[in-house]
Amino acid sequence: MPHSENDVFIARLQSSQPTLMDNHQKGFDLQFSNPRFVFRTLKMWFFYKTPEHWQSDFGLKSIEPNDLVIGLAYAASGNEPASYTVASLATLSCKDDKLTVGKPLVPFLAWNRVEGKCGHDSSYKVGILDGFINEDQAYYLKQLQDKYPTCDKLNAAYPSGADKSGLSNSTDSVNTHSASEKNSYPQISFWEKIQLWFGQWL
Repeated sequence: MPHSENDVFIARLQSSQPTLMDNHQKGFDLQFSNPRFVFRTLKMWFFYKTPEHWQSDFGLKSIEPNDLVIGLAYAASGNEPASYTVASLATLSCKDDKLTVGKPLVPFLAWNRVEGKCGHDSSYKVGILDGFINEDQAYYLKQLQDKYPTCDKLNAAYPSGADKSGLSNSTDSVNTHSASEKNSYPQISFWEKIQLWFGQWL
């Protein structure tokens, strides 16, 4: 089966460390700050475990710690529902209150609407939100734009450097951010945090 919108998450990358996966293949342990599965409804909360461990079988050469990313992840084993495998990632950026999704880092199992089948061969040509059966990337990107109508809203939901404890070899780069950069990520009130939390389920 191809991925579904329930597999889509947004987060800031904190670190990527080489490791050996369960199949003894080379992989990477990933850490994210503020990860949210943005298209899951409140009902889905009862069907999925909160991720405690993230792994990928590909490196993140073009993504730096603290970058905002959008990706596809799923619990690969029913015996470890809190251990998630990241299938692919792309950068998520905002300029002039418009969201932009970068190209996927690696191919992933995607639905090809033209041929009416799923596979890996053409998935690199589609966007990270483009391989679902029901709708295409334009549809889901509009949903994200409605959820985060301004760059300030997006950055408030996924603040830069929010979890510095998870950073790997990136502390210096985070600490050297200028005051103007820090001010571009506004502080939000307790009630706004509550609204953001409920907003990810509605």
